[in-house]
Amino acid sequence: MLAIGAYTIYDSNSASYYHSTFNLLPSKFFKITDNLKDTATVNGQISETSGKTITFLIMNSAQFAAYQIGQGNASLYSVKNAASTSISYSFPTADTYFLVFLHGAGYLTATETVDFQRTYLALARFEFFSGIALVAIAILELYWGLRTRDMARSRPQSKLSGTSVGQP
Repeated sequence: MLAIGAYTIYDSNSASYYHSTFNLLPSKFFKITDNLKDTATVNGQISETSGKTITFLIMNSAQFAAYQIGQGNASLYSVKNAASTSISYSFPTADTYFLVFLHGAGYLTATETVDFQRTYLALARFEFFSGIALVAIAILELYWGLRTRDMARSRPQSKLSGTSVGQP
């Protein structure tokens, strides 16, 4: 039980590394879709290989739906007109998130090549707390099973006078 609890705690904090290189075609945008839990974090490095500028946005599902039909360009996180940048963002709720890449100022008709390295960190709270509970139970069982016995308590009690307990 101790091993299972320790593994559950270890496995509750998952990290996933991705490296993408893609072309941002003229007059188009590029999106990466991620279904993420709350408390997930993305850290990464974005660079345009020839030094042209790009815009990077993180949108939730409602924001991206509005963006697709031309009803807005609100985002949770943005980096505008940068040739290279580092990002770090913690997602507030479980949702489908869109990592959107747009052309930088003056490059709408050019093809841009983007290199995107990122790591997702996700702490699964239920698994984490379950692992802690399993470790605590295992420690309690080890203590209970390995404790020294009190020899005076393990001997049978001698009967006092011939009267039964509880009778006059």
